Amino acid sequence: MSMPKAVAALLLLAFAAAAQTGNTPARPDAAALVAAGKYAEAEPLLAKELAVAEGVFGSEDPHLVANIEALAAVQRAQGQNEKALALYQRGLKIQEKASTEWSLDLIPRLRALAGVYGALDKFTEAEMQLLRVLAIRTKVMGPQHLDVANDCAELAAFYIVRKRFAVAEPNLRRALSIMEHNLSAGDPALVPVLDDLATAIIEQKHYPEAEAPLRRAVSIQERTFGPNHAKVAQFVDRLALLFFDMKQYPLAEPLYRRSLAIWEASMGPINPALTTALDNLAVTLAAQLKYTDAAPLYTRSLALREKATVENLNNLALVYEGKSDNVTAERQYTRAISLAEKIPAVPGAGSVGETELLAKVLGNYATLLRKLKRDAEADKVDARAVALEKGK
Repeated sequence: MSMPKAVAALLLLAFAAAAQTGNTPARPDAAALVAAGKYAEAEPLLAKELAVAEGVFGSEDPHLVANIEALAAVQRAQGQNEKALALYQRGLKIQEKASTEWSLDLIPRLRALAGVYGALDKFTEAEMQLLRVLAIRTKVMGPQHLDVANDCAELAAFYIVRKRFAVAEPNLRRALSIMEHNLSAGDPALVPVLDDLATAIIEQKHYPEAEAPLRRAVSIQERTFGPNHAKVAQFVDRLALLFFDMKQYPLAEPLYRRSLAIWEASMGPINPALTTALDNLAVTLAAQLKYTDAAPLYTRSLALREKATVENLNNLALVYEGKSDNVTAERQYTRAISLAEKIPAVPGAGSVGETELLAKVLGNYATLLRKLKRDAEADKVDARAVALEKGK
């Protein structure tokens, strides 16, 4: 069973906390089952362990919190969010009685509770927990502490997912201000906050205001990774898209040219993943009526897409061949060959390698034909593949 990273983190934290009490022999077995992903088998062991702990400590002792949260985390991992909610609420209530109103010990409980509320689409309740986390951290650690910035950023991310961009923006600006107070102006830790801030601004259609955070993110990434790194290209693309959306095409064009060059150097000139970068630049050129410049980019993008389709058809044929479904395998090979024959030749460094690809598919098809005892046909296909290889 797969589960969200947040739930996996809760499991680790819960078992780490529970390991400190060690009051019954069931825990090692339960921990082993959890590690193996056998949550349904671990659940009754953890429930028994909690019952034993209640008998030893009583029903409201702080010692129970780790046991309660371990059981709740396993229930969350199984999607039993209503049951987990009741347990997390109980654990928080016990911790509140044992701590002060502003205790940092409440924060992991509040975060866990927020996660369950979110999973149950109870977003108002989830928001209240996250706001309380922020309030506790601010009071105890001071308004300029980096952990407060992290809480602001987490709250903003919660708002962004729910498209509450106007509420997310001030939290991100506050997080950025705190981080600037504690870190250097070029610290890479600023980049995710700048990225989210740009998103919140753009989604409110305040496009000009998004330029500054995006340019700053580009600058930080350049200093961190060098000017030609893919992580730089990601933000160059975002900045170019901003100008495109503002119809400032002459400003978008050089940025898209730069990002395309970085992606080509990073992935190679015939990687199908380049199609987005090629299309971005082509559409920007076309918007400026530079059709002569846009056409070869569109041609190259189309060729790369068709190359990817041919490769997928070839791989699908190999799968069917492996399953001994030779009729379907042959159909996929012939489709792949037909499409590969039509891929436009793109000269220079941007060639999509259509000749090599066609030769590979032909070779695989010839192998299938020999399995089917159709040697005369296989000889012809092989001869064509060899001729293509020699003619490269």
